[in-house]
Amino acid sequence: MQVADRFHLWQGLGRTVETCVAAHRDCLRHPSPSGMLPRAIPDPGRPQDGSEPVSRRAERKKAAHALVHDLLAQGHSRRAIARHLGWGLNTVLRYANAPSWQDTLRENRPRPSRLDPYKPYLERRFAAGCTSVTRLHNELLADNVPVT
Repeated sequence: MQVADRFHLWQGLGRTVETCVAAHRDCLRHPSPSGMLPRAIPDPGRPQDGSEPVSRRAERKKAAHALVHDLLAQGHSRRAIARHLGWGLNTVLRYANAPSWQDTLRENRPRPSRLDPYKPYLERRFAAGCTSVTRLHNELLADNVPVT
């Protein structure tokens, strides 16, 4: 039986929203020219020069990496660290096996979408001024859209 209370639901939602906003930060700062959909999104959590974190998420990762490596240097086992911190063993292993804190940041690669074949068409229609999602959806359902 899984039980979720209000606090943990909000906490999970907050974490997910923060990750999503961090992944799309560049899109929010620099709107696409003429309303075109963005092609690729760089990971804003990964510093460009590799020195200091640029987001709260990256700061947390840096602190966690330092903490795990400090405890390892004191001679604690990975299992003992996981128990002490209340983390999963795999989380501790990920930090322990990473040579630097930057290696703990995962790339946010865009996943394939069912809309991928229709993106050129949707971009053309959007650039032509059609911004109604309902209308574009109906056009896609009409099945007369060229697939590329």
